[in-house]
Amino acid sequence: MKTPLRSGFCLVIVLVCLGLLVGVHGETRRPKNVQAAVRAKWSGTPLLLEAGELLSREWKDLFWEFVEVWIQNEEDHTGSYTARDCLKKILSHANSLLSDSLAPLFEFSLYLRSASPRVVLYRQLAEDSLSSYPDAEEISSGDYGPGVTGKFDNTESRKVDSLLVGKNPESPRGKCCWVDTGASLFFDVADLKSWLHGHSKHDGDVAGQPELFDFDHLYFDANIASPVAILYGALGTSCFKEFHLTLAEAAKKGKVRYVVRPVLPTGCETKAGVCGAIGAGDPVNLGGYGVELALKNMEYKAMDDTTVKKGITLEDPRTEDLSQEVRGFIFSKIL
Repeated sequence: MKTPLRSGFCLVIVLVCLGLLVGVHGETRRPKNVQAAVRAKWSGTPLLLEAGELLSREWKDLFWEFVEVWIQNEEDHTGSYTARDCLKKILSHANSLLSDSLAPLFEFSLYLRSASPRVVLYRQLAEDSLSSYPDAEEISSGDYGPGVTGKFDNTESRKVDSLLVGKNPESPRGKCCWVDTGASLFFDVADLKSWLHGHSKHDGDVAGQPELFDFDHLYFDANIASPVAILYGALGTSCFKEFHLTLAEAAKKGKVRYVVRPVLPTGCETKAGVCGAIGAGDPVNLGGYGVELALKNMEYKAMDDTTVKKGITLEDPRTEDLSQEVRGFIFSKIL
């Protein structure tokens, strides 16, 4: 009686061990598929800034409407948000400005990161703006009056920096926003207001003003004869809101031509609000590119073809004689 019981117990132990081995093998099994992605050479760009660029492609005024909507609802953006929650918040504000037919296309374009190169372009312009003036860390505003002045030629530095594609500018003086008027840089709103108060001295003086491009965000109802003021900053930061409200009011009065170039300098990610820096630290995968992995089984058999065996013809015996007449046609003559 003991022998069958002992053998049955051993059989149970063997089956349990086999089950454990199969389970462990199943857990360590790796998928056989291959995933490939083409990444951009530049670092990640904020999705909030990309959303504004996508809206401006549809209609330039949509950019300013999106800025106003986001600033008015900034109190709702406080709290703990995940990246998915921030993406939904951005899509919600943007879709409120679009029709039902354009909303899915906007969402698809945002997922593809198609506006990321435009934000990188603004990075290059922001770097040129800062490099056109003496080092902001070594100059105090008291030496040059309100703002930083003293523009110089930086042709040599541009030749070197042109090789750094998509380099994000460092935060100057710990500031995340600044205004470039072509002759001065303003890092504080108080200095900008002092400059705007004496704007009559700059009327008609177009020399030395920064160059504008077709893709720039020019505030509507701007006076062409007014001096240009370009705001470099990111939507979501407190400094952007302060500069925007000041320049928008001045533009409505015809004092300046207000332009925004969205850029989030390095070191300002924590000051961009809850959702302002989403996407800035992640690599950008370029959409629209695919990789095909084709596997082919190549088997070769060694055969001796130096000798010709008797009775073997190279012609296919099923080949018909084209010289014969078939229903009145001789295909050899036709061909």
